[in-house]
Order: sequence, then structure tokens, then C-alpha cells
Amino acid sequence: QLQDVMALVHSAPALAREQIVRAAARQFVAGDVQHWWHPPTGRGVRTKFSDDYLWLPFVADQYIVATGDATIFDERVSYLESRPLADDEAERYELPSVTHERGTLYEHCNRAIDRALGRMGPHGLPLMGAGDWNDGMNMVGDAGRGESVWVGWFLHVNLERMAELAAARGDSGRAERYCAEAARLRAALEQHAW
Repeated sequence: QLQDVMALVHSAPALAREQIVRAAARQFVAGDVQHWWHPPTGRGVRTKFSDDYLWLPFVADQYIVATGDATIFDERVSYLESRPLADDEAERYELPSVTHERGTLYEHCNRAIDRALGRMGPHGLPLMGAGDWNDGMNMVGDAGRGESVWVGWFLHVNLERMAELAAARGDSGRAERYCAEAARLRAALEQHAW
């Protein structure tokens, strides 16, 4: 849904904003998100896909660039909670609970990036999980071993953009950390992805 809504940031920005905030409410406390869900109950599937949660900061940035409206980052949104997926569990269809904890969209975006940074493989690249953007690659990440070059570059773009946005918000510590992580990730990608 977030990939599709990027087409609306110029023609229907209010609708794009609404969908970005709606998608943020489908993020778990741990930073991952529902791969898809059924309104109005919110029953859906929790997965180990490695790209799903990174679309939130990417599309929020695209919205801000297109509209100049950085106030979207101040929207307060709840989180979801459920039992974490077991090691042998690639996905689970469930009805998660909505927490009392709420965070700004900015905090949701950072939680997604921090989740990705905490799931790196031995070559310094993001773990594939149950798949990256190419859902057909789901067995590459079987048993938590495969790494994704695609998610590596996607995370790199997110780190660079969120570092700029963090600096603009006066969050200098996060901006510096994301800049350093982007440089480290780029070096790993250049070493292992060619």
C-alpha cells in the first residue's frame, strides 16, 4: 500500500498523508509491520520480510519532499503488539492488540530503520528474512542466514534521507549515527555486492 500511495503525493497529497499514517498504525512495537491486514478489525499477517517496514520512512520522506509538509512527522500513532515470530515461523495470520503506547510518525520511521540495523548478516548486509522486495526470494533467508543486497541499498537510501530529516529536526545524535551507519553499509555493499 505504501508503494502505491507514492503516486498520489502530487495529485492527492491529503490522501497520501492519510495512508501513510494508517500504515504507521500497523507497525509492531518491535519495528516490523504487518505485511497486509483486513480493515476494520486489523487482522493480518506478521512476517519476517525485510523490506516491509522500510517503506514507511521511504514514503514519508517522498511525501515531505513532494509537499514540503514535514508536520506529518508530528502525527501521533499507536503501535501493535503480539507474540514475536518463532525462529521456525516465517509468518502468522493473527489479530494483534493495539498498545496504549503512541509515537510520532518520526519515531515510527526511526523504529523501522533501527529494526533493520539490528538485523545484519556476517557481511554487514541486511538479513533477507522471509524475503525482500522480490517475494520469490523467500528461501534465501531461510534459517536467518541469507543477506539482501537490494534491502542494503534501500536501507542506505533511508539512512541518508532520515539523517537529513533528523538534522533538520535538531536530532543531531540520530543524524550522526545514521550518517555513520550509511557510510558503513555503503562500504559493505561495495565490497560484497559487485
